[in-house]
Amino acid sequence: LAGFSTAEATEYFGRPRGFSADRFDLTPKSVTWAQTAFLKRFKTLDAMRQSSFVANSAI
Repeated sequence: LAGFSTAEATEYFGRPRGFSADRFDLTPKSVTWAQTAFLKRFKTLDAMRQSSFVANSAI
């Protein structure tokens, strides 16, 4: 996925243990898709952080 051959990836990162790569969708995505997904998740986490801050500051 990142341009490494299997041998190179094994050399740099070792062999994965405890899970199968088949469990993950490793299909390459477009830049636009990745940006949209990142921003959506960021906004969700930021909203959770802000609501937690407001709730904790009221204590």
